[in-house]
Amino acid sequence: MKKKIILGICMLTMATSLFIGCGKKEEQKQEVNTEVPAQEEVVKEEAKDVNYVLYLKNRNMPYLFDERYTIKEDDAKLEGKTMEEFVMNELINFKEFGEYENPIPKGTNVLSIEKEGPLVTVNLSEEFNNFKGTKDDVELLIASIVNSLTILPGNEKVQILVEGKVVENIGGVKIKAPLEYFDNLYPDK
Repeated sequence: MKKKIILGICMLTMATSLFIGCGKKEEQKQEVNTEVPAQEEVVKEEAKDVNYVLYLKNRNMPYLFDERYTIKEDDAKLEGKTMEEFVMNELINFKEFGEYENPIPKGTNVLSIEKEGPLVTVNLSEEFNNFKGTKDDVELLIASIVNSLTILPGNEKVQILVEGKVVENIGGVKIKAPLEYFDNLYPDK
């Protein structure tokens, strides 16, 4: 009987040792990190769209029409330019299509654009004075510039200069003082 008790204790000790030993191996296995570190994905953010509007003259009607455009903020055309400079260049270089025509006199260049708070000052070349047309046509010309710039966020008024000088009027339209958005030059819808 003593042999049976000793044999039972030995078996119990071996079973316990085996059980404890396996548990330690499991603990060791859990400590070893077998996960492959996740590669950080380099995600390039897509460039945001920038919206702008050009106000253009209809060749058959004495009204302005707005044409909306979108450009990506990382487009090369915007490089080194303010939105005001970009919009004025787009307006001056607008190629006629359909019933829309460019109201800016040919050869006109932007000499400079400055922004001070809500006031945008546009300095145009002498060719701007070469505009030929009726008083209504001149008003559409001025409104095309003013509206295209004042529709941009933060802009409320536009001062137009020619060769760095304030001009009293062009074709009977007074432009000496800064001008606000023209809202009376659109057809009734």
